[in-house]
Amino acid sequence: MTVGVLGLGKLGLPTALTLALSGHQVLGYDTDATRMRLAALSPHERGPDGTGALSDHVDASLPVRFTGLAEMAAAADCIFVVVETPHGTLFEGITPLPDSRADFQYDALARAMQDVAAHGRPGLEIGVMSTVLPGTIRSRVLPLARDHTLVYCPQFAAMGTVARDLRHPEFTLIGQGHGDPVAIPKVLSSLGEAPVFRVSYETAELSKVIYNTFVSTKVTLSNVIQRMASETGANSSDIFEIIRAADRRLASAEYVGPGMGDGGPCHPRDNIALSWLARSVGMGADPFTAMMETRQAYVEWLGDQFVARAAGLPLVLLGTAYKPGTGLESGSSAVLLANLLRLRGADVKVIPGPRELDSDPDSAGAAAFFIGCPEPEFVNYPFPSESVVVDPWHRVPARNGVSVSWIGEVAARPVD
Repeated sequence: MTVGVLGLGKLGLPTALTLALSGHQVLGYDTDATRMRLAALSPHERGPDGTGALSDHVDASLPVRFTGLAEMAAAADCIFVVVETPHGTLFEGITPLPDSRADFQYDALARAMQDVAAHGRPGLEIGVMSTVLPGTIRSRVLPLARDHTLVYCPQFAAMGTVARDLRHPEFTLIGQGHGDPVAIPKVLSSLGEAPVFRVSYETAELSKVIYNTFVSTKVTLSNVIQRMASETGANSSDIFEIIRAADRRLASAEYVGPGMGDGGPCHPRDNIALSWLARSVGMGADPFTAMMETRQAYVEWLGDQFVARAAGLPLVLLGTAYKPGTGLESGSSAVLLANLLRLRGADVKVIPGPRELDSDPDSAGAAAFFIGCPEPEFVNYPFPSESVVVDPWHRVPARNGVSVSWIGEVAARPVD
């Protein structure tokens, strides 16, 4: 089919390329002309099988063409809108949690819908992939769709593995109103075999944000396990192994394990937005705020552990990406840690990524290192003698002459 993709950002461009790799003719458009080129693809995006680089699968023969909105709307069988619905900077999860709450910002989505509806042929199917809170599609987006068939079809892809996640979906979600879409379900089902759920707009909207916050719950409970193990003398690695084995009653083992607080461009902000919704509908109890408060308390406690174990050595934070191999700091708990330490007056040197590492580690002498993001270059770094390494991820092995602390563990793994 001929498929349009409006919005070629971190999710939109790899989505467009994945659709093309699946055999569709793809037309791409973005109001930012710098995004309308194959070279704009993040080098961190991996291939459709989760290995290699997605860029290795992209060449001039791929059926992707960047064009104007009018041509896209006239030629496409359906158009996917993948524009950002940002949350304010206060709600990203890299600064202390504020008392205020807010919905996402929908200005870009509204403009995109108005433009597509104005140019599209009658009956064009429009699929919105942007994350929104329940009620948004029916109240704010549907009125802009005119006579076009509007579908809410959010995707469940992680940055860095967009192509793999789209090609191996857990399910396909179709939120629909009175119309009966044909092209969009056909396109999405062509990406990979999975159950298809055709539901109301509101059900699809809530399913998307609850999915993200469900992941946050697993990560946050893992953080709680890690802290409690540290406080009580238990071994968190053993506990994680036990919990992962309970895949009949406690769900999959994904996201259960040692590490930092939940992060990324979606999860912290979605929890904070849902806390706004919970207050708006008068739920009384607000588990989403509790989740974010627990996340922040855990990161603050990690800061306490870092300073205490440093015992006066200079503080160095290694890695600010929210997960390895992405280079993205959106919602990063490591950035939150750095900000919290500085708010209490601590002097901490931040090494954002491997490229900023000192080529001569011994030149600066011993220091206290905190593994904020377990990039391989940080895990395998030749730490100077007499240094302290605080590792919440349990990746850095024990080393002679260096004190390695796995948070929540009695001792680090011995030298191989």
